[in-house]
Amino acid sequence: MPQLIGCCRAAMLGLLLLGTTAHAAALRVGYLPNIGFAPLDIAESKGYWKELGVQVQLVPFADSHSQMKALAEGNIDVAGDLTANFVGWAMEGAPIKLTAETHTSNGSVKILLKSGLEVTRLNGQALGVGEKQVGQLFLVSRYLSANGRQLSDFKIQESTPEKLTANFGKGQLPIVVLPDPQALFIYRTAGAVIGADSATYPGLVTEGFAANNKSLVSIPDEQWIRFYRGWIKAVAVLRGGNMKWSEFRGGLDSVVYQGFLVEGEASTMGALASIKFPNNAEALKRHGNLGGLEYHVRAVLRFMREAGLSKTEPEARSLIQSTAFERALAASK
Repeated sequence: MPQLIGCCRAAMLGLLLLGTTAHAAALRVGYLPNIGFAPLDIAESKGYWKELGVQVQLVPFADSHSQMKALAEGNIDVAGDLTANFVGWAMEGAPIKLTAETHTSNGSVKILLKSGLEVTRLNGQALGVGEKQVGQLFLVSRYLSANGRQLSDFKIQESTPEKLTANFGKGQLPIVVLPDPQALFIYRTAGAVIGADSATYPGLVTEGFAANNKSLVSIPDEQWIRFYRGWIKAVAVLRGGNMKWSEFRGGLDSVVYQGFLVEGEASTMGALASIKFPNNAEALKRHGNLGGLEYHVRAVLRFMREAGLSKTEPEARSLIQSTAFERALAASK
């Protein structure tokens, strides 16, 4: 009998161990060379996730399209990008949900024109935007409307930020929408003027995270909460304004953020300053029922329908599952 009890205990211990390791795999987090997602690098370099007991694997992508494809196919669990981009992919059938709106771009996405050109005189020319970048289209549509133009007046050309930058430099694109650091580069080198940017229309370009639906089901809520708590701790450091350039630069992945680092301290810190990170109370308010995030998603859905990018306009709340982020915010007060 003692031997049987010992075997049973060993079997139970094995099951318990299996249960604790079933979700021990690292949370795979996709991100772009977007300075608004620098808190991911800060959280990693400062060991916040290790302190919180969650494994995180940061997976960099060169462009939004490749990252979104990886998220939709389940090759990563969660990704950071423009909120409107996630809405666009969800409307195309990608199995994803918006899980957090973390910050607002206040100048880091720019609409650039060749020097001497006026948008009011452009008609039928090529307009460059990122591949399936609903967020960029949302911004440039507002700009065009304010100047008596609309998207249908232009030939939309979608490509990667690198190709758009090169084509603008060659004179093949009179107007282009680009994020920093590419926007900073062509403004400095290619005779570009800034027609408008995300600061021109405050609150229009928001950014955050979306997760693959299968990952949301298979990964325990506590793991998601700990991931977001690490993000929130890193944001608090940046919001404090006490991080010196050497410390900030040392925490960044030098390959991912090479474009910014080439631009130097002033441009990089200026780009960081253009990102508006809300405090926890503000973020909680935006994620509640009928909060700012829901209204923003509703506006993007309406834009997509009116622009012919989507035939339907579902309830905004059906695209959002932000409980874990809200719990992380509440726990981080």
